[in-house]
Order: sequence, then C-alpha cells, then structure tokens
Amino acid sequence: MVVYLLGCGLILLTTRPLELALLTTASLLGIAVGRCWGEWRRTLRLLWPTLLLFAVIVGFSGGPEAAAGAVLRLLALVTASVLFFALTPPEELGESLLASGLSPQAVFLLEGTLRFAPTMATLAREVREAQESRGIRLDGLYLLRNGFALLGPLLASVMRFADDLAEALEARGFGGPVRTPLAEYRFHRRDWALVLGIVVVAVGWGYLLG
Repeated sequence: MVVYLLGCGLILLTTRPLELALLTTASLLGIAVGRCWGEWRRTLRLLWPTLLLFAVIVGFSGGPEAAAGAVLRLLALVTASVLFFALTPPEELGESLLASGLSPQAVFLLEGTLRFAPTMATLAREVREAQESRGIRLDGLYLLRNGFALLGPLLASVMRFADDLAEALEARGFGGPVRTPLAEYRFHRRDWALVLGIVVVAVGWGYLLG
C-alpha cells in the first residue's frame, strides 16, 4: 500500500511527457511480470473514451505536449492501480489497513467497493441478458427507450443484495467493540527496505527533474 501511494505520488509530481512515458513503461512491465494483462485490457476498454476526451480538452487549452502529458499521467495511474489491486486481494488489503489503525467502517467502505463492484457488474449483466431473452432490446439507442427495463430490476436486485449484506454484517457483529483479526500484519525488514528503496528512487527522480 505504501509503495503504491509513493508510486502514485511520483507519477503526479512528474510533468514531462518523456518521464511520464518511462513511468508508464515501468508500470506496464509490472503488469507483464504480474500477468495482469486481462485486467488491464478490460480497464482500458472502458476508459479509452475518457482518455480520448481528456486529450482533446487538454490539447485545446495547453497544446499537444500538455495533452500527451495528461494522457500519459492518467494511463500510468490507471496501470499502477490495476497492478496493485490485481495483486492485492481485498481481504488482505482490509486486514492490513485495520492493523494500521484505520476504523473498521472506513476499511469496509474501501474493501466493499473493491469487492462488490464486480458483483454489481455481474448483476447488471444477468438482468440485461434476462431482459434481452424476453425480446427487450437494450443495445444502442434502444437503451434510452427501454432503459427502465434494465434499471428497475437492477435496482431491485441491488436492494436485495444490500439487505442480505446488512443481515450478514449484523450476524457477525460488525462494528462491535472487540474484533479478532483473521491474520496479523506487521512490517518486516524486507518491507522497510522496499519502502526505503522507493523513497530513494522518488527523491532521485525529483532531483533529476529539478
């Protein structure tokens, strides 16, 4: 988590397109080593319209170099985030944040977002397939006309899911005064060495940019 935050900070502080391209390449190497190409491609497939629109807006206001820098920065951040969340299970991330002193409610919000977003996507796909099997078209402009046929059942499914989740949390004593962690997370020497190495790289990178 610390390494990920330091890496994101380094990306945000970098302004030149060439350095951003190097950081993006480093993130892509991490994707290759971690074998996360599938997650990365799915994310980029969803985000490419945003990247294109972002490039056009920044390009009109700041020129081609500014547009390239903005797109590379966003691409590097997305790539680093995909790498981090693909290699870090939400359960381990939540337990480590709890061990660091973060409140259970805040950890649940973060962990729940990471864990249940794919569940919501699955629910939406199931509702869409069910409606299309009934002859209701939801592709293209038909989605504007028949959108309620997707939205209504989806909201009902989400509300049922939220109700089941609330009952499960209550049954497990969520928010109680005493909590027994499933695993104990501590910083070891290799963790401190990795953090120190990232800090040294960040300081050196900032010195070179300056």
